[in-house]
Amino acid sequence: MGWPTPGGQPPAAGWPPPGTGWPPPGYPPPYAYPGYPQVPGTTTTSSGRVVGIVVAAVVALVLLVCGCLCVGGLWLGSTNPDSVAEDPWVVPDDDGWTPPSAGPLIPERPTTRPSTAAPTPSKKPITRPTSGPAPVTVVYEVTGSGTADIAYYDAESDLMHVDGATLPWRTTIRTNGQTRVMVQATGPDINNATPIDCTVTISGAGKPVVIKERGYYGISCAPE
Repeated sequence: MGWPTPGGQPPAAGWPPPGTGWPPPGYPPPYAYPGYPQVPGTTTTSSGRVVGIVVAAVVALVLLVCGCLCVGGLWLGSTNPDSVAEDPWVVPDDDGWTPPSAGPLIPERPTTRPSTAAPTPSKKPITRPTSGPAPVTVVYEVTGSGTADIAYYDAESDLMHVDGATLPWRTTIRTNGQTRVMVQATGPDINNATPIDCTVTISGAGKPVVIKERGYYGISCAPE
């Protein structure tokens, strides 16, 4: 029996070798190629047919799923009552805002250099009574660094104020011994407070009296 070859051509002379099987070991059987007849005595396998059936089934399933998704999307779009795009927002003609009216311009504050003149009391202090004797001498003193706002009683018990006094500060009054006596000082900045000392010295009526106190922002000195 001759061995069939592709295209119906006869095999070469002396092929296949006598006593050897066909195909040689390691080669696929002849019927694996289209058009080759099956070698007698061999069994035809159905693996190719099964693979084709599985591929066809998968393709059909994919087409079915895609079709269902498309139909479902069209059905949802047709049943949705809301519009896809919202209506554009229109700026109202009158939103209650009224433009400011043109008024007089505020004049700019002139730039001036700070005055270097020494601070003066709010009123001229009385250093001694206008009538009668004044045997008592009172000396007020405030010491420290920088400046301080000072208040004290003058010879007629009027409260005097000296704002921004440069420290150390000192003044003297004479009284008849019945005048109120007190001095107090306040620093310019509570966040950067520095020590402030006040002293009241009373003499001329018996034994001298000295009252001295220390503070860090505000301090007051007065007899008991």
